Amino acid sequence: MISRDLHEVLMVLYEAGGSRVPASEIGWTSEMAPALNRALNMQYITHRETRAGRLFSLTEAGYTAIERQPPQYMSISRAFRSLFRFGGGSPE
Repeated sequence: MISRDLHEVLMVLYEAGGSRVPASEIGWTSEMAPALNRALNMQYITHRETRAGRLFSLTEAGYTAIERQPPQYMSISRAFRSLFRFGGGSPE
């Protein structure tokens, strides 16, 4: 079980689309900053800088923390990672 404020931050991102959501489209408030930093540190969410701005996404751990199913593409990428990790390929 995660704290209420952390759950709220993750749910706001989930409700905004969950994956590759522009920062401008996420309804986070300044009071959510500590929970947002905790979510980034705990790797529940990730962000990427693009030409269009910063994009946020839930990770598999983030979906699990809010008891939601991750999108199918995450399962496919996990399968590919496991093939390379255990199939003698490079772990990087």
